[in-house]
Amino acid sequence: MPSTPASTRYIVRAAADDNAVLARFLDSIRDTPAVRLVDTIGPSAGPPHTVVVETDPATAEQLKQRTHNQLMIEPDSPLSLF
Repeated sequence: MPSTPASTRYIVRAAADDNAVLARFLDSIRDTPAVRLVDTIGPSAGPPHTVVVETDPATAEQLKQRTHNQLMIEPDSPLSLF
């Protein structure tokens, strides 16, 4: 049985701070089993400005190409002070 690529967390944000682009992205991944929504980041009284998803690297690359640079999709890295 072939192994499946490991899932990685990715930060997704609209490149031009366009909430509509991010909302369309969220709608598009609802029925995509290869992408799991982990968290949304933004004000409690408004739409999120950033989302965290979990997927494999190949699917993340497909999402980047599909969105034609309207979204920034980057691996989620731990933050450090230094």
